[in-house]
Amino acid sequence: MPQRRLPKGRSASSVAIEPEVAIAILGLFSAAADGEGISSVEEYALSEFLGQVGLFEDYSDDDFEELSEKVVSLIEEEEPEDLVAQAIESLPNKAYREAAYITAILVVGIDEEVPESEQDYISELQESLRISDERAQELIDGVFGEEEEEEEE
Repeated sequence: MPQRRLPKGRSASSVAIEPEVAIAILGLFSAAADGEGISSVEEYALSEFLGQVGLFEDYSDDDFEELSEKVVSLIEEEEPEDLVAQAIESLPNKAYREAAYITAILVVGIDEEVPESEQDYISELQESLRISDERAQELIDGVFGEEEEEEEE
């Protein structure tokens, strides 16, 4: 599978995507950013991470099933580049954009290897989500800094 690149510019798609669906789409796209597809570890991690994101805290198993069906349906109907661009455009505010970014860095970092291609992808996503370098570093430190502290203890 070729390395994924984020689309530049606006989406040609007219599909309206709910913010929660947009975050799930970006999580899946991020899992495939290494060009190797989505591993079962990444898929499981994505579902676990989404369950811990505040936006999804009230989701039941049925809600997650419905979310999965929406995501799969959109992936089957739309071109990936258009779908990702539409997902980014569908995030209505900073909180949703940051939740999408956190989901992406968690999924990309799950295998504890972040090659240059994935680093480039995360940088492009950060830019597309309009997250400053300083804020991105704060989010990364908040996510991975806690794990490092736990490992040291």
